[in-house]
Amino acid sequence: MKKINIFAIMLSVVLSLGITSCKEDIDDSNLYTFTGQMITDYLQADSTQFSDYLQLLGQVKPSKKSASTMRQLLSARGNYTCFAPTNDAIRFYLDSLYQIGELESTVLSQVPDSVAEPIVFNSIIDCQNSIAYASTDFIEGALSRTNMNDRYVSITFGNDSAGTTLIYVNTNSRVLEKDIEVENGYIHSINKVLSPSTATVADLIESTPNLTFFGHLLDITGWDKKINHYKDEEFDDRDIAGRVGPSDLISKGSGWPGYYTEHRYIGYTIFTETDSVFMEKLGISSIDELESALNNYLKENAYYNWDKAAGAASNYEDPENPINQFVAYHILPERLIWNKLVIYSNEKGFSNGSPNDGSSFQVNVWEYYETMDPHRRSLKITGIRNGKRINRHATYNLSTYKEKDGTVDLPGVNIHSNNNKYDNNAMNGYYYPIDDILLWSKDVPMKVLNERMRYDICALLPELMTNNCRRTGDSEHLAWYFPADYFDSHNGGSGSMINVSKETKLAYLTNMQNEGSTGSWTNFQCDEWNIQGTYDFVMKLPPVPYTGTYEIRYGVNANDNRGMAQIYIGTNPNNLPAVGIPIDLRVRGDNPAIGWKSDSDLGTTDAIEAKDKAMRNVDYMKGPKYFYPASGNSGRDCSCCTRRIIFRGQLDEGVTYYIRFKSVLQSTSTQFFYDYLEFVPKIIYNGDEPEDKW
Repeated sequence: MKKINIFAIMLSVVLSLGITSCKEDIDDSNLYTFTGQMITDYLQADSTQFSDYLQLLGQVKPSKKSASTMRQLLSARGNYTCFAPTNDAIRFYLDSLYQIGELESTVLSQVPDSVAEPIVFNSIIDCQNSIAYASTDFIEGALSRTNMNDRYVSITFGNDSAGTTLIYVNTNSRVLEKDIEVENGYIHSINKVLSPSTATVADLIESTPNLTFFGHLLDITGWDKKINHYKDEEFDDRDIAGRVGPSDLISKGSGWPGYYTEHRYIGYTIFTETDSVFMEKLGISSIDELESALNNYLKENAYYNWDKAAGAASNYEDPENPINQFVAYHILPERLIWNKLVIYSNEKGFSNGSPNDGSSFQVNVWEYYETMDPHRRSLKITGIRNGKRINRHATYNLSTYKEKDGTVDLPGVNIHSNNNKYDNNAMNGYYYPIDDILLWSKDVPMKVLNERMRYDICALLPELMTNNCRRTGDSEHLAWYFPADYFDSHNGGSGSMINVSKETKLAYLTNMQNEGSTGSWTNFQCDEWNIQGTYDFVMKLPPVPYTGTYEIRYGVNANDNRGMAQIYIGTNPNNLPAVGIPIDLRVRGDNPAIGWKSDSDLGTTDAIEAKDKAMRNVDYMKGPKYFYPASGNSGRDCSCCTRRIIFRGQLDEGVTYYIRFKSVLQSTSTQFFYDYLEFVPKIIYNGDEPEDKW
């Protein structure tokens, strides 16, 4: 049972509906303390407010296979966050459906399950083994767990005329009374039923009054029709043993409790200029001028290979058309909530319990994403103290790894967390307004991405984020398990893991309880893939920004439970050439063949540099200094944490490369550790200045 609150709770919130969060004391006059009741007990005791909601709870069942009702579920032990609509809220909602002909009667006993279920499921988050959400857990953006309708619940803040901070759920539902603490969770009463949009993200943009320009571009390029997928129904129809509840797929050998993902949703994220941005930047006053002005703008600045696309200039649906390429560069093939555009985890200075919004950061945090442009173009999102920006570039101080003052030559396109009074939470994704025109300009490949690009493996698997698996877990739910074809391309999904053998047992370990702590896992972002069986699988690699010579590095965390793998890299996923000899993941860095020795033991700068060079000569490097999860030391300070250089050679812009990992041992219990890959252009690892140790 969760701890009892005996003092008034203070809430950290933002001052407005803008993009930045800051601290403020909140009026605590309507905060509740522990009552000893279950959720249903409290609702029944206040029947003048919640009798209608209680009746719907008694009508709706948790699933088609369940014999009990939601009312019975919320009468039992657990950890639930309940956004309870008042009687007035439910009656207003039913009346609105009746007015538009979607409901034949507003009599509560005659409301069909098709209406009752969304009302109930959207209002409840099952937090499982984690403590339910109190208002002190609310920050601008979506809560990390989805509700029982598999939709994210978004939080925004505002102020009334007296300056009192107001909390809004899904943009339009205001919290009336917060933190009603009961035995099995928290209740927050709301003045409107939670009814997230059932439109696709493209349709939502097209119907939003201040996004009509970008909505028009989605329409004329046909991208609105390409990103209308939502769910792989075939996957739902499968009979997968253990899909819901603890899985025994790998736990027999490892002891990791975990779950199969229940669904395979397909999602998208769109960064969209508002109408005012287009009008200001292109010098136009109406949507009728948009196509011509944007065409001229892209042509005059030679964006998107205009000279090569001349034949497609009149056909906006042609992938070679510059406007088509412009739109495609705004779209990501995954559903990204605001709080996870970048992952704050165990970077230098992060501590467990810090707000996941960058407000306490000591170093910048970033993530690279491949857009849906078929020309294979990426963007970089950087989390900084005053928000999140796309394609930012600055010079870093190598002792603190902070941006040097006055060196931000590309500030980046600012991303807004919400669209004020307009909903940005669509059925199959999110859109985020931006305050400048987003372009694949020459500065992106030659400056922004012309650096060491470190990819957490999870960032290469969009399905993880779309299905709320990445960075989601608790102490009793350490792992997610997946069927072999889960990461194939399905109904418009991106597809990044293919040719997975039936002997390959896929497990993603979230390690959430070690977030930012001094634990034993020396991993980037505190999570990892741990794959067992006589594994054999292929992954699509991310694109390189320009044609040139690169190193590909594989992040190692060695221990005696690991195995050995042969690595293959090439362009034909069905016939990849081997690169190098098999990598033995049981061999630590301090093995004489590698020669790792701590910087403190080496002592002098010259000795440290000489050791780094000697390790590179055998295709190894020390781990990055950037993350700090193990015993208070960085990855560079751990002998088990190294980087193996697995490839050095030419990679071409726009070409799709694949990597294959195949076990060379017959044991089915040895672990294949898979954490991160680095893609490093030659100018970084062999340039005029030595590569930094971060």
